[in-house]
Amino acid sequence: MENLLSFALILLGLGFVIWRLVQKANATTQREKQERRFSKPDSAGKPRPVMPLPATSFEEMLKQMQAQNQAETNQAPRKSEQTTPAGRPLPREVAPTPYSQEKTDIPVRSLERTVSNRSLEVPAHEARRASTLPRAAARPTDPTDYWQRQAARRADALRPAPARNLNDLLRNPADLRNAFILSEILKRKF
Repeated sequence: MENLLSFALILLGLGFVIWRLVQKANATTQREKQERRFSKPDSAGKPRPVMPLPATSFEEMLKQMQAQNQAETNQAPRKSEQTTPAGRPLPREVAPTPYSQEKTDIPVRSLERTVSNRSLEVPAHEARRASTLPRAAARPTDPTDYWQRQAARRADALRPAPARNLNDLLRNPADLRNAFILSEILKRKF
């Protein structure tokens, strides 16, 4: 029972809200109609009457505009002779006839290799081990190349002296930085 009563109150409130919205909409349309009848008042304070909207439809207006456009195009024929802004006729220039410099009589030749019949069971070449391939560092330098000799000299000058015994490096206080780095590297990890 209580649910029905609350439901009825909700419906009654909703109906009242809708009725108020309809009343406001009607009042707004009446006010707009009144405002449309008279425009802004003139200097004497009298409202000026507004011209009513035309009763023609969109299709009729479209036909009228198309008829006006056709009449304008028929009245103003285009000038056949073009002139400069000063009124003189434009000079007639004849473009030279185009011709192609492309040579099209070159014989067509295929860039593909001719197919040789060979068995697919036999490899085309024997696979080589990487250990037998020449190394870039092991290649002898050309003795006549000046820049290779200079690079080899620089590399020899920059190469450090052979490393001393690890214990000597760790004990020498002059190489404290190296000792710290080696201790970090050799530190036991748990």
